[in-house]
Amino acid sequence: MKKLFLLSLLILSSISLSVKAYDYDPLLMRAQASIFPKIILLDKNLDEKIKQDQVIITILYGKGEKKVAEEIKNLIHKQYLNNLGKKSLTVDVVAFDKFDQGNSSTAYFLLKGGESQRNMVTAHAASNKRLVFSYDYKDFQNNALVSVLMKEKTYIYLNKSAIHDYDIKFLPLFYKIVKVIE
Repeated sequence: MKKLFLLSLLILSSISLSVKAYDYDPLLMRAQASIFPKIILLDKNLDEKIKQDQVIITILYGKGEKKVAEEIKNLIHKQYLNNLGKKSLTVDVVAFDKFDQGNSSTAYFLLKGGESQRNMVTAHAASNKRLVFSYDYKDFQNNALVSVLMKEKTYIYLNKSAIHDYDIKFLPLFYKIVKVIE
């Protein structure tokens, strides 16, 4: 079992994504693809944010990031097989410049893009009480809500200054597993 885990890590670390705009870590992408959908289920008001019993995650990408967005989408589909709990799961991949503010997803996953683009999405999500996950926790300065960081362990970070803007209430379990960043 231990050898299989080490072999998996070795294989994952050898996978390289050719992205000009930003360097993405395949292990972090796998962790985020696994963890972010589960966090959606911890939203106390999830039923108000779904359409026809369907959870919709929109992955937004910037120039040169479409392959990364598609890879994350594939990782989520592989992990969840189009179901999240008792609800169906759809993952959309949309360029930041094609973002439609009239169409609210259940949650958004932001890749790098541009700062003004990320700010536009986080403002829309906050006003509609939707979760925003960020690939990079440094995006908390752009009002992203949740991110994952892998060091010796995997950490889930919650942006304390943004939680009030989003007015999202999580089940108590979530607050026990996250690290809050001011």
